Amino acid sequence: MDKSVKLQRREKEFRFRRAGILEQAEESFAAKGFHETTMAQIAAASGFSTGSLYRFFSGKEELYSVMVTEKVRQMYADIEQSASLENSTEGRIRALVLSHFGYVENHIDFYRLLVGHESGLRSEGLMKLREQILAEHRRHVDYIEALLREGIRKRVLRRLETRSLAHSLMGIVAYFKFAWIMNSEGVSLSGKVDDVLELFFRGASGTAGLGQELCMAGKEKTFRQEA
Repeated sequence: MDKSVKLQRREKEFRFRRAGILEQAEESFAAKGFHETTMAQIAAASGFSTGSLYRFFSGKEELYSVMVTEKVRQMYADIEQSASLENSTEGRIRALVLSHFGYVENHIDFYRLLVGHESGLRSEGLMKLREQILAEHRRHVDYIEALLREGIRKRVLRRLETRSLAHSLMGIVAYFKFAWIMNSEGVSLSGKVDDVLELFFRGASGTAGLGQELCMAGKEKTFRQEA
């Protein structure tokens, strides 16, 4: 057999086994938390000896960090892919929110792990994990900002500061997700998409010009104070 073919098979088998370990690690960490989960437990659940597990990961911290980082990266990639399939700005924003909500509904244990994220983890390696998660979040906000900028260019959205607008959308989405995982019994998170879009596109005011009036009143107040 050709040497390159053997190497390809070994690489394929390595990736397959690694994926299985990460899948089992997600279940174990989500069920028990970082501190209560051991490499021996993950190895047994994955069908490996504990020693064999160290062929793939140097220890529990690396396994946890890789699992979380890869899941977060794939989460954002899937959400952005769903949004990119739509043609209009409104359609892309709707698909983005729906995908965020759908992901949480289908991966509730991992999302609980992510938002809780073991507040007691203070090692250098796991602090780096926090920075990696934030980096992925910032990159996702960049994607949303570009989407909103395109909406402004097409005059679908008002000419507002796009970074703040992107953070506002993510803030609304994050709140709905957090509220849902705190009380998910009998409630559809995906069914809340229209509520999010109503808040984002139109705000809480029932008067079309109220936002502009409040903005002008604020400017006049500032002018009087400065005078």
